[in-house]
Amino acid sequence: MADSGASALDIGEADANWALIRDKVVEERFGPAVVPVPFLEDAAAYDLLSVLVRKPGRAPRLLGRARPLVPVGALGQLVQQGAEPAGCPREYSETRLVAGAPCRIELQLASVHKKVAFLALRPGQVALRPDLPWLRGLRSLYLLHEVFYGSGLVLAVTRGQAQRALRLPGPCPLAFCCLKFALGPRGLLGPQKPVGPALPARAAWLKLASLEPPAPPQGRSPLPRAPRRGAGGGGGVWTHKGPATPAPSLPPGKWPFASRRAQPAAPSRGDPDRLSMSLPLLD
Repeated sequence: MADSGASALDIGEADANWALIRDKVVEERFGPAVVPVPFLEDAAAYDLLSVLVRKPGRAPRLLGRARPLVPVGALGQLVQQGAEPAGCPREYSETRLVAGAPCRIELQLASVHKKVAFLALRPGQVALRPDLPWLRGLRSLYLLHEVFYGSGLVLAVTRGQAQRALRLPGPCPLAFCCLKFALGPRGLLGPQKPVGPALPARAAWLKLASLEPPAPPQGRSPLPRAPRRGAGGGGGVWTHKGPATPAPSLPPGKWPFASRRAQPAAPSRGDPDRLSMSLPLLD
């Protein structure tokens, strides 16, 4: 595994190597029905009860692929109103051919645990805030109800004699399970829908850093962009200070879609209990 002489591994390159091994690591450790967190840089955005949506648009789908998914914040931040940890040391290594040269990727976890949420959601009971800029045109969303965390994560990459490593000491989301819900035209959360085969086999993902900020209102200066984390100057291992949770909402000034005005929520129709369901309370 990474030694004290390993130089810093940039978070972007760490994500590129994580993409090579994440499916096998997560399936081996948590099972085939669990979805890997697509980017370590955005791992905190995939915390318990986070919401995922597909990027709206009418662009033609290439080779049958669905529109990419992006986290938009925790459910509690979006609505109008308001397992026990278990030690399990684990190491994983694999050699892949990258740019024509062998690359050894090693992953170490000091411990893993999961959290599961239980709550009752009746169709029409919960309405999203009408000011959310990505709400217009959405017909469904995904809610993370089970999240797997790793503590003491070390991702080391060795090419030739050079080794670099990334360390994330705090609890970091690594994988999750989610439920799909219908979304009404005014942001009303509807009944649960089948997730289908799109997760995880055919899912495409958007990285939060790739999202473009909206045009600033007239007479106001644009919001400053959050600085990107990177390797410090000099040697040593890049270290993320502090836990990766709780999950943040989108970074200041960043929105995944064009800002549009949504209509206010409308009352539900029919018996609100006829399609009620339960999710696995926060531990």
